[in-house]
Formats: sequence, structure tokens, C-alpha cells
Amino acid sequence: MSKSLKQKNQPQIITFLVINACIAFAVLLGPRAVLRFIGEAGKGDFALLGKLVAAPAILSLLVGIIGWSLPRTWKETLVFWRAGATCLPSSRAFTELAAKDPRINMDRLRNRLGKFPKEPGKQTALWYGVYRKHCSEAPVEDANGAYLRYREMTTLLPLLVLATLVLTLWEGIPWTKSILSYGLFVAEYLIVTQAARNAAKSLVNNVLAVESSVE
Repeated sequence: MSKSLKQKNQPQIITFLVINACIAFAVLLGPRAVLRFIGEAGKGDFALLGKLVAAPAILSLLVGIIGWSLPRTWKETLVFWRAGATCLPSSRAFTELAAKDPRINMDRLRNRLGKFPKEPGKQTALWYGVYRKHCSEAPVEDANGAYLRYREMTTLLPLLVLATLVLTLWEGIPWTKSILSYGLFVAEYLIVTQAARNAAKSLVNNVLAVESSVE
């Protein structure tokens, strides 16, 4: 049985989470704590090594729980900064995005689908029906996988900020160090959000490009 897009994305999402946790750890606790941690692992601290071995399984479970517990609409709002029918780029698929993509033959698309709706919700519904026909096409699947991956990463960043805040208060870490961590997470959030938006627009256009190329 082939893996779902969620399963294919999970290793990269876990890597993303581990790297960010390590960065926060290094910024908040300082280089001495990091070197001490590495030294203890290198000396054969079996309790520590056991935790490191168990970490991927724990993170995999954590990513799965977070991914399924948060509503899809929340994730989309975090990515697109919109809510409701106009949130997704598919709500502008026919009135805005398709016309700007030279790969899409608008006349052929109109002949195949009929008159294009203008209401955001109806555009999304029509686009999704087309997507279901071509979801296994390589350009569509690649863009969809990228969008889902960056959307999940966007969802994790606010949780990392919250975890940083808890650690700061628990350990009494100076705010000067925690502010640096917050700044890094905010910058990363903006970058990952833009990647998710670009992937979502590519997904919308790739679906319509494939549909308009079908004889």
C-alpha cells in the first residue's frame, strides 16, 4: 500500500521540529549547556542515549496528535490570514488565478466546465471537483504535498513559541534570550507561511492546467 501524503511528509516535519527545538535549546540555555549535553552523550550516558533513541517515536506521535487535533480551518487561517469562504486560494481560482497562468487554456477550460462562478464558495466547490479527477497527477500531487507539509510546519511554530514561553518561566531564563528565540520563530513563520501560500496557489493552477490540457 502506498503511503499517504501525511505519511510522506512526516519525516520532514519531525526534522523541522527537532531543528527548531535544538535552536531554542541553544539560544535559551546557552552554548555551555549544549556542550555539556553533547559531552554526556559522548561519554555513554545510557539514560540520555535512551531518550535520544526514543525521541523520534515520541515526536512522530506528537506530530500526529497535533495534526489531527487542530481543525483544518485553524491551520488555513494561520497560513492565509483569512477566514471563511475567501480563505483558500481556490476561492479565486477562476476569477483571478487561472487567468494569470499562461499554461491554462481558459477557452478550453470554459468549454469543459461551463460558465465560471464568481462566488468564492462556488469556485472552491467547482475547483475541488476538478481536483478529485487529477489528484494523482504528478504536478498536482507534488504541489499538494508541499502545501500540506508547509501548512503543518506553520501550525507547529506557534506551539514552539508557547513551549519557549513555558520554559522561560520555568527556568527563570532572562527575557533577552527568549526574545531572540521569539524573533527567530516569527521570521521562520513568515517564511514558511509564504512557502505554504505559494504551494497552495501552484496546486490550484496545476489542477486547472491539467484539466485544460485534456483532449
